[in-house]
Amino acid sequence: MKTIRLLNVSFALSIALFLSSHVHAIDLGDLSGATDTLQQGTQMLEGGGTATTAVPAAASSSGLTGLLMQQLGVTQPQAEGGAGALFQLAKSRMSSGDFTALSNSVPEMQGLLAAAPAASPLGGGGMAATFLQIGLKPEMVQKFVPIMVQYVEGSGGGTVAAALKSALMGGM
Repeated sequence: MKTIRLLNVSFALSIALFLSSHVHAIDLGDLSGATDTLQQGTQMLEGGGTATTAVPAAASSSGLTGLLMQQLGVTQPQAEGGAGALFQLAKSRMSSGDFTALSNSVPEMQGLLAAAPAASPLGGGGMAATFLQIGLKPEMVQKFVPIMVQYVEGSGGGTVAAALKSALMGGM
């Protein structure tokens, strides 16, 4: 049993290191933190405890998703689903050229669009109903929009951000 737990700790640490290497480069000369974590896990298991290693939110997501999680305190699925739903709305209201420019400024666009919940068959308020499906209050829609527009302005420029804002604010 202790061996299985130790393997779980080692596996979790491996995942954490792998994910963090995709966010920013790991200085291979400074793995003391990883070694300390593994040693603490080993000591805990030897004492009969249970060890778990959580991957920090910043290491598991980046870009717009990470920004929404950080600024609004939402989960990764909520950030992805909410942004995806809003981008789907924007796509339906933007010209194909504007949406292509928007997509080029948001590297994770395809994943976000795929993460959006299916439209509610009961209708009922558009984005408000969609946000309720992912466990967010309807007023969170208004908190997502400025963060998304700001992100797009930084990555795609003012013209693309203005087109997104216009698409999202029209009719909401």
